Order: sequence, then structure tokens, then C-alpha cells
Amino acid sequence: MYHFAIADLPLWATALIILGGLPVLAVALQALTRRVLPPARAKDHNDVAGFLVAVIGVVYAVTAGFTIADQWENYAEARQDVTEEAFTVASVAEGAAVAGTGERREITAAAVAYGRAVVEWWPDDPGEAGDTAREDRAVERLHMAVRSVRPDTAAERAYVAEATGQLMRVAVLRGHRHHEAGTAHLEAPMWVAVVVVSAVTLLFSLLFGLERPWLHYVMVAGVALVVAVNLFLVLLLEYPLVGTLAVTSESFRELAREPALGG
Repeated sequence: MYHFAIADLPLWATALIILGGLPVLAVALQALTRRVLPPARAKDHNDVAGFLVAVIGVVYAVTAGFTIADQWENYAEARQDVTEEAFTVASVAEGAAVAGTGERREITAAAVAYGRAVVEWWPDDPGEAGDTAREDRAVERLHMAVRSVRPDTAAERAYVAEATGQLMRVAVLRGHRHHEAGTAHLEAPMWVAVVVVSAVTLLFSLLFGLERPWLHYVMVAGVALVVAVNLFLVLLLEYPLVGTLAVTSESFRELAREPALGG
């Protein structure tokens, strides 16, 4: 597993470093470039530089677009899995209405305990998988509560069969959730590709020979800002369960305090 130290910083610090720092660095490099390669000399290479920037821009757009789209799909899947997991546990508890009073109360209490355990487990930092001990106990309690139902009617037999299948689905979704919390979505080679293509795109934008300095600085700063926004999005979506855009534990909070379950 890997993750960048910058992901451990507060959101405002990460935004300041990436969204603010990269354009400032690009403008500083542009000032240095204009000293080493004056506009009059660089202007002779504008046609070649423009062609290369167009080619590199396409490569950058494909790489960044694919990466962000893939991460967004992973984020959407994680959000759907979390919601489905909470709703499936809730449906197990709600379906227990066909069982006896004591069995129904135990299944309901086990479902509420599971919701509270997941809320307690929810990670605060990137790459933090969380302690699953309480969650493990809640899962076992829920399984035992369903197994304790002694079906005497067709409705009870149908419930036990359905609840058993639902708990198997919960186990799969729970595994997905733990994986999303503790593992970065992008592998190291993909991060290297995104950073390299971004750097090359930015560096080639420095090579144009524009006589008006302010126009050149605006152009370079604009390219740097676009690159910074893409890198910022990639970083925010790296761990779906942590950060500003993170999937929250609200579904499990509802499960833990749902009157129909808690009563």
C-alpha cells in the first residue's frame, strides 16, 4: 500500500499547496525561462512548440480524463455499496416482524449494534482501515440472532432463507468497504503516469515566445491551474471513504437511530 504524505494534510492545506502552489511555481519557471530564452529567440520555435503542445495536450487529456473517470466510477460504486450494505441490514431487521417477539427484538438490537459499530469504525485518515473488533462482534450477533429463529410458518421459513442470503451479501459489501478504506485506488505506476504527463504538458507551455509578458504569464498560470485542478480531483478521489467528497457513514447512522429498529 502507498499514499502520499500530502493526503494526510487538512483539505485547506492540500488545496493551497496544489491549487495555489502549482500556478505560482509555473509562473516562477516562466520568469526563469524568459531570462534564459528571450521571446525573440523562442518565437522562432512557436510552430514546433505549438504542434508538440497539441499532441501532448491530447495525451494529457486522455490520461487525466481516464484516471478521473475511473476514480469517479470507483467512488460511485463505493457509495452504492455502503448504502446497499446499510439498507440490507435494515431489511433483515424489518423482515423479522414475522418472527416471535423475543427473536424480533434480538435481531433488531443486533442490526442497530451493527450500524453503531460501523459508525465507530469509519476512518478519519487516508489509508486507515479502522478497528473491526466491535464490528466483528456485531456481525456474529446478527448471524446468531437470525439462526435463533425457529420457523414454524411459511412466512418464517421464507424470512430465514431470505435473511441468510442477505447476510451473505452484507459480508461481501463489508469486504468492499474495508478494502476501499485501507487501499489507495490508483496504483503507483498510474500516479507516475499522471504526474509525468502533467509535468510535460506544463513544461511545454513555457516554450512559447510571446512578446507581452503578462499574456505569457496568464497562459502558463491557466495551464498550471487546469493541471492542478485535475491533480486535486485525483487526490480527493483516491480514498472514497475519507475527505471532502468522501462517502459518509450517514446510512449507518440512520440504521443505528431508526425508531422502527431501535424501539
